[in-house]
Amino acid sequence: MPVMDEFREEREAIKQKSFKERFLYFCDYYKWHVIGGVALIAIVISLIHSLATRKEWAFYGAFVNAYQTPDYNAFCEDFAGYADIDLGEYDVLLDTNIYITDSIFDPGNVDTMERLMVYIAAGDMDVMASGPTIINRYAYYDTFQDLRQLLPQEMQAQLEPYYYYMDMALAEEFDALQQSGETSDVPPYPADPSSPEGMEEPVPVGLYIQDCPRIREAFIFQEDDVILGVAGNVTETDTILAFIRMIYGIEN
Repeated sequence: MPVMDEFREEREAIKQKSFKERFLYFCDYYKWHVIGGVALIAIVISLIHSLATRKEWAFYGAFVNAYQTPDYNAFCEDFAGYADIDLGEYDVLLDTNIYITDSIFDPGNVDTMERLMVYIAAGDMDVMASGPTIINRYAYYDTFQDLRQLLPQEMQAQLEPYYYYMDMALAEEFDALQQSGETSDVPPYPADPSSPEGMEEPVPVGLYIQDCPRIREAFIFQEDDVILGVAGNVTETDTILAFIRMIYGIEN
């Protein structure tokens, strides 16, 4: 019997069945279509809801190779109150879902570093915090701001003992080597970035924050030393200064 004739006979037979039997037949025959359709609708609704309810970042920090403690949410709420950020309208995110290993062969590093570069290039990242392994890498690619151009004079006097320095002359040497493609004999980073002595052109581009009690309350980092750098392309600095004041306990 031709397939179309079989289909017609089956359809006629279904018409003679009760509503319950037709419903059960539909559920059995089309259940995977229905499940797939419902799942697709749920995904679309969830995506629309996420886009519609997502709040703009008032402050974004990339906390690389770090973990949140149970006090993380309280820390963010305290900071929002300190900086007069309305969490009903804006969001504060200190992103600890960023992991970069030392291995150049780790494929996960590529995706993570690309995501970070998008945030930096778009001006979305306010600060970055991590150990010297990561901060050295980004500092010498001109990622961070000279703190002498950011901090008010009174804050510079208070925070100078916590400065992390990069050697601008060394950065220029790195850049020249990269431009020429001669990367096999790259000079090492300064052994002690907390000391400008021995650097040809020291520039303070970070702050050591591992001893700040508020940081220790909310975060655990993989390295003992933790450095905070301010993105070089930020335009609004009031919130960043508020963050630095809060973690160091500096009065306004």
